[in-house]
This record gives sequence, structure tokens and C-alpha cells, in this order.
Amino acid sequence: MMQSLIPLYCLTGFVGAGKTTALMTILRENPDKKIGVIFTEPAEYLKEEDTDLEQLPNGSVKCICEEEALPRALTRMQEQQPDMVFIEISGLSDPVRIKRILDRPQNRAVLEHYDQRRTICLVDADNFMEQIRDVKMVEHQLCHCHLAVINKADLVSPELLTALRAQIHRVNPECEIASCSFGGFSLELLSHEMNISESDEECSGDIQNPDSIVINCVHRLETEKVLAFIDLFKEETYRIKGFCLFENGWNQIDVVGSRVSLSPCMPHSSSRLIFISKIGHALSQPLTERWREIISLPMQLYD
Repeated sequence: MMQSLIPLYCLTGFVGAGKTTALMTILRENPDKKIGVIFTEPAEYLKEEDTDLEQLPNGSVKCICEEEALPRALTRMQEQQPDMVFIEISGLSDPVRIKRILDRPQNRAVLEHYDQRRTICLVDADNFMEQIRDVKMVEHQLCHCHLAVINKADLVSPELLTALRAQIHRVNPECEIASCSFGGFSLELLSHEMNISESDEECSGDIQNPDSIVINCVHRLETEKVLAFIDLFKEETYRIKGFCLFENGWNQIDVVGSRVSLSPCMPHSSSRLIFISKIGHALSQPLTERWREIISLPMQLYD
């Protein structure tokens, strides 16, 4: 008896759209389903969840070996016979590049086990209008999706929500649009047919990804000082994220726009803050100078 194909979805969205939260919600609300998730960057949030998490050697599809890593991950998934699989595409990654990796002739044997369904793009309702104006990748991701889900809809007015839908349809008239809060979109959205554009070239072009700058520190940090330091760079970043060892233990940090969230997290070998810069590597020098003034502890900056 021939086994049925495994539905395969790609989940994209610019930084801060809430992809990880959406995947966590899907896993929690569907305990009866065996759902596989392939992350393109470390899944820190899921390490504390009641899930089986396996780190593939060199498994990030952002790394130099991405052309081998993604098919290898799909082969591992297929062996587990899940009900469906999601590929979570980093907010800085090009979804077309992922599709081209999957479409390579050497990967046909792997994909024979999958039904490549749709690309879903999560949109950050609170920051979308600024992002679509300033970041070419946001428009590019929308252009190549089949379903756009406006996340954080609770943070905006009904009038703005209507404007967001209109803007999305200006970018991609063919995609379907839904909205949700806290990443809580339902699998029912995926149960019906969606419009598919066969052309990957219509919206393509040279996409310049924002630069990421990382600060590592092995010392315990003061919460108020770190928040004061972060506050100086909100206007020059699309997002600030990471984890820090504070007075009360380890905390996850997430900053999108003016919103700052802290939540307890698992321990790490060092504190790390990632700044996704609007001004490129020019942010490195002010980060170094303000860290020295406010935090006054040794750190390593990688840009």
C-alpha cells in the first residue's frame, strides 16, 4: 500500500512577526497530531516545551552547507512519518532561495514523500507599515506567499487592520489574508486550496538583508542598565532579541518597535543580544561606546 504524501508548508515573516510563537501554538493546540518543524535558526523557545527537539549537525539552512542541510532534515522528518511538516524560514532569509534548494534535481527523491502545499507569511500588525516602507525583504516575502496572516491584530485598530489588508493585496493580489493574535492561527486555514503563482521571478531581484550585530557577555548583568542600553537603539533597529543573566536569573529579551518583553528562559553559556540594524554595521561603534558607558563590563561584539 502506497503511503500518503506528507503536507509540507513554509512559514516566513520578517523579524518580530511571531513565527516561533505561531508554531508553538500549533503544537500545543494539536496534541493529537504529529507535527514536524524544521527551524532555520536555533529554536530557543521550544527547548522548554514538551517537545522532542533534535539539533542536526550544521543544521541551519542559513549556514554554508544549507543545500545539504535542508534535504537531510526533510529525510529525517520523513522517517518519523509526521502528519505534516513546517519549514520555519528566518525573517532575514529569502523564501525563494529555500524553494530553489528544494527544486534541485538531486532533491527529487526526498520530495517524492512530500506534498509541497503553501508558503504562509506572518505579518507584524503593529510594525508592518514601517517595515514595508523600509525593508525590501518584507515585500519580497509577501510577494511569494499564498496566505498572509496578520499577527498581533489585537494591538491595532479595525481601521488600521483594513489598511493592512489593502496594502498586502497591493503587494500580492492573489494571496489570501487572515488575522490572529498571539500567533494563534488555526490549522483550519490550511485545509482548503489557496491561490498559487507559478512564477518565482515576478517579484524577485537583489534583496539586501538587514545586518545583524551580536554582543556576548559572560558576566551577570543589571536589568535596569541593560534596558536603558537597549532603549538607546530602538529607533535604529528593526528588532533586538537575545537572553541575559540578570539578578533574578536568565531572561529572554524581545524588542520590536517600542515594545519590550522579558520572560524567564533556560540557562546559556553567556548572555547574548542580537541587534538587527536599520543602519548596517555603522551601529557597531555606538553600541560599543554606549555599552562601555552604561554597562561597564567586558563584552565581545561580532558584526
